[in-house]
Amino acid sequence: MTEGELDVAAAREEIAREILRVHNEAYGTGAQEIHVHLVGDVVLVLIDVELSTAEQTLVGAGRGDAVKATRETFQEAIGPTFTAIAERATGRTVVGFISHMNVDPPFAVELFRMKPRQ
Repeated sequence: MTEGELDVAAAREEIAREILRVHNEAYGTGAQEIHVHLVGDVVLVLIDVELSTAEQTLVGAGRGDAVKATRETFQEAIGPTFTAIAERATGRTVVGFISHMNVDPPFAVELFRMKPRQ
C-alpha cells in the first residue's frame, strides 16, 4: 500500500467516525453501518440509519414522507458540521453538499463535491 492510499484510508476512517458521532448526537439513534467513498472530487457517505421509535411509528402509519422530509431538513441544518468534517479529513474545500434520506430501507446519502485540485 502506498502512502497516498494510507492517507485515503485515514480520511475515510475519520469521516466515518466523526459523521457517526454527530449523527448519534443529533438524532439520538445510531447507525447499523457506514460506508465512505472518496472518488476524484467527490466524497460519498452511505449510512444505514436506525429510525427512532417515533419515526418507525410514522413509517408504519404510511407517513414515511414525513420522516424523509424531517430528516432531510435536519441534514441541511447540520450540513455545515458535516462539511467541516469532510474538509478537515481531506484537506480540501467542499463546494457543494447534498443529503438524501431513503425510508424503506432506511439509509442516508451524504454527498460532498470538493473543489477541484489545481
